[in-house]
Amino acid sequence: MPTIQAPTATSTSATAPLVDTGDDAVLPPYFPLKLRKCAEVADTFFACFEKESFPNGDPAVARKAVGRCTESLTAYKNCMEKFVGPRAERR
Repeated sequence: MPTIQAPTATSTSATAPLVDTGDDAVLPPYFPLKLRKCAEVADTFFACFEKESFPNGDPAVARKAVGRCTESLTAYKNCMEKFVGPRAERR
């Protein structure tokens, strides 16, 4: 009787390599909120995230997309945290 072997995991990563996912590469609790004051940086991050997280069969595609969009995510967080969250400017 032939033996059955479980398939091995193979990497099917797309184009860009996964960037270091430190604290900057974590989605904030207010995501996907977009304030008018932060519309430009939010749109830049959302466009990057949408492009990089397109379903491709990889269960980690969203996590990898966050890593690939770290620069625009940081800009989004820096702007948004001025207006929401514990460091928000008080009026």
